[in-house]
Amino acid sequence: MELNEFLRLLKNNLGIFLVVLLFFVLGGLVFYQYQARFYIGTIAVNISREGKNENRDYQYDQFYRLQADEKFGQNIVNWVSDRGFLEDNRKDFNQKKSGEWQAISKIKAIQLSSNYIKITFQAKDSQSADVFGEILKENLKKQNKKINFNKSQNWFKLVIDKACVNQKDLNIYFVFALASALGIFFGILTVLLIDYFNYYKNENRN
Repeated sequence: MELNEFLRLLKNNLGIFLVVLLFFVLGGLVFYQYQARFYIGTIAVNISREGKNENRDYQYDQFYRLQADEKFGQNIVNWVSDRGFLEDNRKDFNQKKSGEWQAISKIKAIQLSSNYIKITFQAKDSQSADVFGEILKENLKKQNKKINFNKSQNWFKLVIDKACVNQKDLNIYFVFALASALGIFFGILTVLLIDYFNYYKNENRN
C-alpha cells in the first residue's frame, strides 16, 4: 500500500481512528488515576568507631580496619534479612501502627562499600514508611549495642540517616505518551482491518 493510498484510507476512516485513539488516551488517564501507588524508603548506614586507638607503628593498621568494617557491614546485611530481627521490627511496628505490618514489604540491605550499607523497603503510604524507618534505625542501633556490650573503645558505631521516602508511580506524561502511541497503533490497525474486511466482502460478492 502506497503512502497516498494509506492517507486516503485514514482520512476516510478518520472518525473510527479518533475513537480508538481517544479510547486508549482516556483509558491511560483512568489507569494513572487509579494505579497502585507505593513509597520507597531508603536508609543510609555508615560504619564508624566509638573512639580512636590506632597503632601508628603498624603500617597496615588502616587496611585491616577497612577489612573489619567490611566484615561488620556484612553482619548488618545479614541482620536485615534475619527472621528474628525482622520479627522484632514487626512487633514494634504493629504497636505503633495497630497491626498494619502488611503495609511494609521488600526489605533489602546492600553493602555498597566497606563502611556503607543502603537499606531499602517498600511501603503503602508515607506515614508507614516514616514509622518503619525510625523503628529500623532504633533496632539496628540496639543490635549493635549487644555486640558492643562491655567492649573498649574503637569498636563499631553506626551512623544512620533518617529514612528518605519517595513516592513511586508512573509519571502522567509517560502514561499519556504510551497511551497515545498505543491508540495510534491500534487506530491504524483497526482502519486497516476494516478496509481488509470490506475488500474481502466485495470480492465475495463479485
